[in-house]
This record gives sequence, structure tokens and C-alpha cells, in this order.
Amino acid sequence: MSVSYPFSSKISHFVPPRQWASMRVARDLEKKTGQKIIHFEKGDYQGPDFDTPQHVLDATEQALRDGYVRYDPGPGLPELREALAEEMTGRGRPTKPEEVIVTAGAKHALTMCLLTFLEEGDHVIFPNPGYPPDEVWAKYVRAQIDHTPLTDPDWQFDIDKLEAMITPKTKLLIINTPQRPNGHLVENPDAIAELVFKNPQLMVITDEIFSHVTYDKPHLSISNIPGMAERSIVIDTFSKTYAMTGWRIGFAVAPVPVIDKLSIFLQDSITNVAAFIQKAAYVALTGPQDWVHEKHAMLKQKRDRMVAGLNTVPGVSCDTPDGAFYAFADIRGTGLTSQEYTDQLVEKAGVAVVAGTAFGSQGEGFIRVTYACADEDIDEGVRRMKEANLSK
Repeated sequence: MSVSYPFSSKISHFVPPRQWASMRVARDLEKKTGQKIIHFEKGDYQGPDFDTPQHVLDATEQALRDGYVRYDPGPGLPELREALAEEMTGRGRPTKPEEVIVTAGAKHALTMCLLTFLEEGDHVIFPNPGYPPDEVWAKYVRAQIDHTPLTDPDWQFDIDKLEAMITPKTKLLIINTPQRPNGHLVENPDAIAELVFKNPQLMVITDEIFSHVTYDKPHLSISNIPGMAERSIVIDTFSKTYAMTGWRIGFAVAPVPVIDKLSIFLQDSITNVAAFIQKAAYVALTGPQDWVHEKHAMLKQKRDRMVAGLNTVPGVSCDTPDGAFYAFADIRGTGLTSQEYTDQLVEKAGVAVVAGTAFGSQGEGFIRVTYACADEDIDEGVRRMKEANLSK
């Protein structure tokens, strides 16, 4: 007998993220055929080049042995909040520990912010292309969502178009820098800040999870602009800086009244981030940074290797991203749509990528590839792409 479950209508939009589809297809194909798939689709570090630093692993084990397995203060361990405040101050946003909350990853921080600020009828603006899973909870509260287009080749906010979207009901503007999926920095934060100052009801959530993964240009945060610390929420994570993606620990920095509300939200939902993970994060942040510098140099080399390779593939061109570990390759020269190229590439060449349209309509004609993998995989993936020579 079939059962009809009384799900809330508010989750009618809950579907697997489109960027996961490529991972499922690649995994199933690998299992079915035994063929080695080149995984350019994963948004994570791959292989032994990017193992979590040993001293962080050691600190985790020690924290478990020392009994950090009980409930702890919801906003985060005091020593970690202090260290994060010092880190943010060093990045140009003077920060007090009480302006920091430790979260179960950046996605958790963003979820709490959206549910804390938005209600039905409120207006929120996301970038396109962007990171569509960020929109799930705005849809849940039935907020009105608009997308401001970012266009190649520089993928910057068009300030005139953005300003035209803002209404008295616009509560939140979401930006991320370096951007997902194209890896470019937002280079006009001052112009965006001017729009915020004109609209007193507007707050900015700035997703800066790749703040320590930039190459040829410095990271710019809108929160550093005078007056914007009070009007912005910075979201960051340990995942990308320290290869701690599966540990699920991030943080948000915001004015104290915002942190107070988020703290109640956190305590009433997950209680606290596991204390032993927080101890490991504290050691990652305050301990030796040699691994971070070595990883940074390695990623830059891999970025250059991937971009150079992609530019030899027929019908494909790729600019050089400023940061993150993604490249956003232009496949319009093949005559195929992003999804057609993605589907044919994994089926005919055993190379998995993500269609640019998984990140919004502005991603049509592009694919996202990850270069945080072994050099031999980059070379083999590019070789297969050239050999496949996909076209309409």
C-alpha cells in the first residue's frame, strides 16, 4: 500500500542540486563500465596532494583524548572566536570576538542568515551565474528572488542593472568573491557599497570561502569599506584554506545584534559545532601555515596547467581565473549547449565536468572544471577532450 506523506508545500522546490547530476552520472558510469573517469566535476580537493595538514589531524585526535566531546558554547569556543577576530582584523575588517559565530560550514552560515532575515514577500538578489543551492532557503520562506547578470569576459556586477533591481523590499544582496563558478574576484565592491548606502534596509551577505585562494590579485572584501562592517555579513570556511571540506566548520562575521540572533538559531538547531573539530580549526588557524603556502603555489601551477590545456581543445577557450580552484571554460565554439557538451564528454571521453547552466542561465555556453586534482589527471582529461573533438 502506498503512503502519502504530508510534506510541507514549502519544500516543493527541494530537488538535488544540478551540479550533483554530473557526479552521479560519472559515478554510475565508472561503476558500470570499470572505465576510469576523469573527475573535473567535483567541487573538492582530490588526491594525496591535498591531504589535510598532519598537525591538524594530530590536534583532532588530541582534542578527542582531552575530552572535547561535550556540549560547548553555541557561538563557538572562546579561543577560536578570538583567533578568528584577529584573522578578520588582519584582513582589513576590525573585528571583536563577539562579532564571530562558528558554524557547521559556510552553507550552514548562509542558511541561518537567510532564514533569520527573510520572510514571505521580501526581496533578495543573487548573482547569475552563482551558486543555486544558496537560494533554497530564500525559496522556502517564499521570498522574491531576482538574479543580477554577470557577463563574460570579466564576470563583474553591472552596477546600473543591479541598482534598477533594488526596491524598498530588497533586504539582502548576495555576492561571492572569488566567485563560484568562474573564479573571478568582484573588483567593484566600492560601487556596490554605494548602492547599499543609498538603501538603508539593504544588507550584503558576502561569501568569501576562497578568501585565501587567490593568485595574481589581492582579495577584496566589501566589509572592509568604511561603513560596510555594519551592513554586511562575511561568510567563510576552513574547508578551502585547510582542505577540511568534510569537517563541516565555517564561520560568519557580522554586527553583534546579528550574531546574537544567529547564536539563538544555532543553539536551537544544532546546539554547537563539535568541540573537537573547533579545537582542530583553532590549531589550523594559529599553527604553521607552511602547508597553506605550499598548497597555494601548487594550485596556481595546476590552474595554469589546466587553462593552457583547455585552450588547446578544439572549440574551447578559457580565461585565467583570479582564485578558487575552478576554471569556467567557454565551449560556444563547439556549437553545443553546455548540457550537450557535458553529457557527450562523459559518455564519449570519460571526462566529467559541470554544465555552466547548473549555476544559472548566464552559464550557458560554459562548463566548470576543477583543477584541484593530480597533474596526470589534468593532462589525461585534456588529452581525452582533444581526442573527442566534440562539436555540433
